[in-house]
Amino acid sequence: MNDRDQKILDAAIDVCSRYGVRKTTMGDIAAQAGISRPTLYARFSNKDEIMVAAMQLISDRVVEEVTQAWRSATTISERIDIFLDCAIVRFFDQIKQMPDSSDLMASYWDQGTDAQYAAEQGKVDLLVTLFEKRREALAQKGSSPAQLAEFFYTSSSSFKFTAHDAAHLESLLATLKQTTMVMLDEM
Repeated sequence: MNDRDQKILDAAIDVCSRYGVRKTTMGDIAAQAGISRPTLYARFSNKDEIMVAAMQLISDRVVEEVTQAWRSATTISERIDIFLDCAIVRFFDQIKQMPDSSDLMASYWDQGTDAQYAAEQGKVDLLVTLFEKRREALAQKGSSPAQLAEFFYTSSSSFKFTAHDAAHLESLLATLKQTTMVMLDEM
């Protein structure tokens, strides 16, 4: 991704955070990025295309941040905490404060499973790698690293949109982590 595309996507993220996905226009994004609308349209054909690319950028940044932080963590428990903080908790308050946050979720899911899968796969792959160390324990319970990773990520990600408040989110994530640790024979 070139610098101009990254600037456009960062502008889209900023504008959507302030106005909501539905109210954000291509003109708003172009203005925030400091480019003309024709320049924006030369790169992205519509707002949906920008949103898919912006979500991919956010996901890539989370993967990079988690990967860096895991270098100093020594236990699966610590790595799960890092993952949850970077991929889930940090976005919860932003989503709850965002105008029309339900539009973000609806817009995201409307993009189709291919775009959704591509944007999220890096995070799931991180978890597969983490859980791979406990493949035998998972097999004894009828699961695999890939199955647990998908379950863990899908569940924790949905909590960003369903938790009532920060305490509720914390409770949901704690229960998910504890269940995961039992599955991994880490308790």
